[in-house]
Amino acid sequence: MDRKAAAAAARASRREAWERSFSPGALALVGAALSLSLLLMPSPAARAATLAAAAAAAWASGRKLSPILTVSVMAGIVGANLLVPLGRKLYVWGPIVITEIALREGLMKAITFEALVFISKACLGSRLRLPGGVGRLFASALRSYDRILAYKGKIRPASFIADIDEALIAVYAETGDTVGAEPASAGRKAGDPWLILPVLAAIAAALLVP
Repeated sequence: MDRKAAAAAARASRREAWERSFSPGALALVGAALSLSLLLMPSPAARAATLAAAAAAAWASGRKLSPILTVSVMAGIVGANLLVPLGRKLYVWGPIVITEIALREGLMKAITFEALVFISKACLGSRLRLPGGVGRLFASALRSYDRILAYKGKIRPASFIADIDEALIAVYAETGDTVGAEPASAGRKAGDPWLILPVLAAIAAALLVP
């Protein structure tokens, strides 16, 4: 077994353990509470701690994480924020001006965005069932997202169209490299009561940490 296959098997094992421990409905409610608490946190340190905890939870849930992509997105958000200088000048190099307020706000936005991404990865999955047509559409979107993450092919510039076509077939076909979307078992899971702890910690950080 090569490294990629071993990593995929390890993610699948973590995903199964995560789904055995927590019910999809409880995870979704916790994700909503954590997201709201995150947006209310005034402290950059509290948001950074939430980002680290959410990344750890996303890893434990079996999601595929890309540190390079995460850093690239955060750098892009900070860079875009620095285009509008605001506050005391910290560094000037030719046309590049880094100002205090623009840098701080850019870091806050980048940390918040990636924390929300990791929270959604840990708390939302294709097993979540919501009522009505909107719920079915949402579940279908989550299943497609899981299939995209599970796709093992590559997109190459030399055969871009063919690779995209192959990827779409793999993602939407009934068989192949997809993630199962069978309904989760009803009832609470053993780990559900413990989910209140991160919610309480996030609320405390939002209300008590300056």
